Amino acid sequence: MSEKKVKKEKVKKKRSSKNLKISTRIFLTAILGILIPIFLIGAFSPLFIYFTGSYFNISSVTTNSYSTVNQIQWAQTISSISNSLLSNENDKEKIDGLSEFISPIEKLGSSIYIEKNGKPFYSSSKNDILKEAGEIVKVDKSENLNYFGNNGLVIVNHANSKSDKYLIVAVNKDYTVKNASTHFAAKEFTNLLLGRTGIIALIIVAVFVLAIVIISFITSKTIVNPIKKIAEGADEIARGNLDYEINYKSKNELGQTVESFNQMRLRLKNSIDKQNKADEQRKELIAGIAHDVRTPLTSAKGYAQGLRDGIAATPEKQKKYLDRICTSIDDTEKILNDLLNISRYELKSYKLNRVNVNLKEFIDDGANEIKALLERSHFDFSLQCNVNKDTQISVDTDAFARVFRNIVMNSIKYARDDRQGMVRLVVSEYERTIIIELTDNGIGVEKENITKIFDTMYRTDPARTKVSQGSGLGLAVCKQIVELHGGLIWASSKQGEGLSIFISMPKLQERTDNIE
Repeated sequence: MSEKKVKKEKVKKKRSSKNLKISTRIFLTAILGILIPIFLIGAFSPLFIYFTGSYFNISSVTTNSYSTVNQIQWAQTISSISNSLLSNENDKEKIDGLSEFISPIEKLGSSIYIEKNGKPFYSSSKNDILKEAGEIVKVDKSENLNYFGNNGLVIVNHANSKSDKYLIVAVNKDYTVKNASTHFAAKEFTNLLLGRTGIIALIIVAVFVLAIVIISFITSKTIVNPIKKIAEGADEIARGNLDYEINYKSKNELGQTVESFNQMRLRLKNSIDKQNKADEQRKELIAGIAHDVRTPLTSAKGYAQGLRDGIAATPEKQKKYLDRICTSIDDTEKILNDLLNISRYELKSYKLNRVNVNLKEFIDDGANEIKALLERSHFDFSLQCNVNKDTQISVDTDAFARVFRNIVMNSIKYARDDRQGMVRLVVSEYERTIIIELTDNGIGVEKENITKIFDTMYRTDPARTKVSQGSGLGLAVCKQIVELHGGLIWASSKQGEGLSIFISMPKLQERTDNIE
């Protein structure tokens, strides 16, 4: 396996652990907090019992005085005797093996009597042990008994295998039980707590507590770390750093929060960028309007002052001055009208007067108007209309006539001086749309500026000296009108080879009624 593949798998595993939901993490923490200590205690209990049993002497009886530990010692001793009797050894080996468990209790004055299948098998004393047991407490050989009293101790136990049945009786006449007073109970509890049993209990509790603390620490770390990252991201954004990205990939609640936070940051950044761009465009627009309005007004003012000062002394010269003043006023009025129209389009306050028209007839009418407009500027014109005769579109004919007129005037304005001007109109039909293409052979537009030609007040003339030839709003008005119709407009060009304007418009779909 390649190193890259191994790294990818490691990253995948790491990410998958992050995808756990917080509720799932908490649930797993609670479960693991219980299961892991149980597993640890279960796994190490045999070893634990072996060492603690030998160290604390739990496996053998050490006193003739009753206590909780003493009761456990007797239970362990009787259990060891039973296990030895039920082993696969022969009777002699079993009797020899019993001395290991019986010798310690005989030293304390205890006696052991064992029957096998109702017959005596072993006795640690020559006395009648069953009789001695009956003198201490009533004994029923068929039932188990654990008696711890001031008059003695009697334990009756049974060990059965498939073939043999054993009766085990333990007796100690010198056994005592202390008074169960409150003072003694508290002292016994203290001794228990500070003694062997208490130590064992404390070890078990310590294992549980340690496991829970470790698991809680790991779980809290996986939750707190991403929260810290979110807080750091919020602080960065509050300081205006919108390029700061919170690096935390996960599909859980925190991962989704981080993703939403990053998306919010990007939207905020884009919104601010758009606002800054809009501010720049507005400043350029105001500067452009001021320049374009000032040019004809300055011209009109100059000719008016010439008339006032008597510079135009002859009627012919006066008429010329007046014509120039009227032309300048017309140019100013045209700029203001274009600005008014485009503001109405942008504010959506312009209401389209749409009608369903036959596409071919609509294009033919538009072509005639374009041809008449171009003939005055000595331009050639050609039409290629590839549409069905029944195709219809929904359009405001007056508004769209303005689109055709603005595009053609733009072609005339930017014609080349070294070649005959030409405009070609091509209309193509597709399944759901029609494409209108108007192409000229003018100076064209540089590739980096092709997307700007539909911006308000954009003109390829940087010096803006040809105000009489256009306000720079023509194609911006076209864009607004086309988009109000639900269409799209775009351009392509090679500098020096002309400009092509494309308009995509939806067709009216034929409706067929189902007749049952």
